[in-house]
Amino acid sequence: MRLGVVLARVTEAPLIVASVQAPAGPRPIAVPPPQQVPYAIVQPDPDLLHDCAPQVEEIRLELEPYGIQADCKVLIGTSAAKALHEAAEECRAGLLVVGSSRRGARGRVLAGATAARLLSGSPCPVAVAPHGWERHELPKTIGVAFRDTEDGREALRGALALARRAHASLRVVTVVEEGLRAALESDTYRAGQAGKSVEDVIGEHELSARRAAEKALAELDGQRQLAAEIDSWVGDPVDVLVRLSEHLDLLVCGSRGYGPVRAVLLGAVSHRIVTEARCPVAVVPRGRESRLESLIAESRATAHA
Repeated sequence: MRLGVVLARVTEAPLIVASVQAPAGPRPIAVPPPQQVPYAIVQPDPDLLHDCAPQVEEIRLELEPYGIQADCKVLIGTSAAKALHEAAEECRAGLLVVGSSRRGARGRVLAGATAARLLSGSPCPVAVAPHGWERHELPKTIGVAFRDTEDGREALRGALALARRAHASLRVVTVVEEGLRAALESDTYRAGQAGKSVEDVIGEHELSARRAAEKALAELDGQRQLAAEIDSWVGDPVDVLVRLSEHLDLLVCGSRGYGPVRAVLLGAVSHRIVTEARCPVAVVPRGRESRLESLIAESRATAHA
């Protein structure tokens, strides 16, 4: 909830606080043939309350003294993730904010069951707050994991929009992996001939990644109105990003480069980031209709309506 309030202040978008409670009793659903029984009983998620109205009212009263207007809703469903997914589509939400699992280490992101399901098909960006996250101030430094792909550029667009609105500095992070590809591209094995070492090849990839990031940043922020820096690293992308997350207030990353459009679909790197990062993480889905910057644009239009 704290992260949702902070991001609502950044974007000036309406804030909806949604809580999911279990239905009054087990819900029967039809079972298609050739099953032997005509229906089955669906049990709700074990951690769902049967009445969360008192908790919702408590949240509303907690926000009231701060002048934060929130639409507090109680959703009924057997699955928290499914109920939130459907509500996000119905409300055309620009961002879903969830917390980490209570089993995770304090101060680290660890997507629990609900967050993990939302991160496997949410129709809009998903932000995950670290366990025990208690900050109230706006982000001062926003990082973005960039690679020269469409999903990498989507992440950069969203991070730029948030950084502009929060008057935060932006760190664009590119990481080149050491590995088999660099070894195969080197040619030092040729006797008597000058060739490129593995280090030379890695240096070329690092320079290429930095130039791609500079070009993308120039295209999206041509007037250079934002304080931005580009960090290029060599190593394991997750290790680098997790280490840097200790010095960030928010880390934005993209979804996997394939899969359904307008859906979050974690790749290997983003999956590990949402289980190890030490700052809030926002994952942007594929497709141009679900940008973080569109959330900000819509909030402006509402304010001027």
